[in-house]
Amino acid sequence: MPVQRIKGQEVFLSIIADGSLQTRIDTIQSADFEFELDLLEENYLGETSTRYDSIYNGVMVTVEGHATNAQFLELTQAIIQRASRRAGAASRIDIAGSFAFPNGEFPTITVEDLFFESVPVNTGARDEYVTFTFTAKGADFQILAS
Repeated sequence: MPVQRIKGQEVFLSIIADGSLQTRIDTIQSADFEFELDLLEENYLGETSTRYDSIYNGVMVTVEGHATNAQFLELTQAIIQRASRRAGAASRIDIAGSFAFPNGEFPTITVEDLFFESVPVNTGARDEYVTFTFTAKGADFQILAS
């Protein structure tokens, strides 16, 4: 029996700003979780092979979607207010991705306390949907098993 692979329709993404689920951001096209590592290489005299080591640099998360309401703009404003250190700004923004595997496993990757890069909003053409992209980095992640 072949092993079923997971598809995007079995992945659920949640964006949480100060503990409040951003439920109206619901037209997400893609989400990338990149666990960033730097590979170090050193060559020493008298040795016949290279020595390797690595450094963990956190998690980069990229979320792309279509605009269907103003909540993505409200989240953008919260990101900017936090970066500007304004009074009343969101103190924390988290992202969680849950994966529903065919065998019943349902792990969730959570990346807490994200810090964001620029937020592009693209209004490409008359016959194209308005898109947004959130790119952020977090220091660490957790995988919660089902």
